[in-house]
Amino acid sequence: MASSEYHEAGTPPEGKRGQVIPPAGDGGYDECWYPVARSDELASASVIGREFLDGRVAVYRGESGEPAATSAYCRHLGADLSVGDVVGDQLRCRFHHWCYDRAGRCIEIPSGDAIPTGTQLFSFPVAEALGLVWIYNGTRPDTELPHFARSADDLVYRVADATPHPVDPWSLLTNSVDFQHLRVVHGLEVDIDYDAVAFGPKGLEYDVRFRDPKLGAFEQHVQVFGTNVIALSGTLMGVPLMTMFAGVPQPDGSTRGFVVTATDPQGSTGGPPSAQMLEMGEQFFLGLIEEDTPIMNTIRFRLDKVVPADRVLGRFLDYVRSFPRSHPSGEFIR
Repeated sequence: MASSEYHEAGTPPEGKRGQVIPPAGDGGYDECWYPVARSDELASASVIGREFLDGRVAVYRGESGEPAATSAYCRHLGADLSVGDVVGDQLRCRFHHWCYDRAGRCIEIPSGDAIPTGTQLFSFPVAEALGLVWIYNGTRPDTELPHFARSADDLVYRVADATPHPVDPWSLLTNSVDFQHLRVVHGLEVDIDYDAVAFGPKGLEYDVRFRDPKLGAFEQHVQVFGTNVIALSGTLMGVPLMTMFAGVPQPDGSTRGFVVTATDPQGSTGGPPSAQMLEMGEQFFLGLIEEDTPIMNTIRFRLDKVVPADRVLGRFLDYVRSFPRSHPSGEFIR
């Protein structure tokens, strides 16, 4: 990945002294893949509603088994489709039984009237991976789905809900590049080549070695996807262990998050059983989040007093500030 521009500490560019990054929703939302539900929440022929960006979406699984996601409000009188029914691969409004297909097209009105123009729902690009249902903020994804550095096909994993925080997702991801913070708050020894942190237009990655006072040393390949997902792939006690945090903006300005933990199947490595590794990895990651909760619940980011030790963090903040935003579903989901 190409390295992004970084302005040396103490000399922020003109117009950026003290400037905070605009909140999510100002000029749209970052064009990312966002997790909206756990896969186990979405049974066959079922629909659930989820708060998303500044509105609401209906997420359902039809007869085909594939998930779909549309704006939540029926184009007839605005009933919430998440309290409706799934019929085959169609979503049916409970109020008057208007039916929509996976593409969000109204295909049936039981009254026999002609289907009016302008009855299209917003249909999101959808994917399912690592026990999560993801939707993309946009009409056509131009970035890869978040993943671990190793294929998930031969892994076991589990998903946990993370504590919500009243900040945008990128704020929580500063942990991934704020190495001072990792040392002083979380007590981690960090061995990192700052110059090897590779930034691209919609992601970044690097290798790092941590040492935790309780768990010992562990190697990690860190990937950041968009402004809302961090994935760590590596080993702990010689056993593969992967963790991911993925956040989604909520209408109240907070971030709802999920933590995915993955490892080898039990017995494949000769190390601790997979259930023990998953528990250990999950609790470690959730513990980091909990340690940050008092900070993230009260922080107001300022960017005018960074120091040389903040140089990778400074590059990350520039990356976030320049990340493309849009909101094509805005008129539909609110």
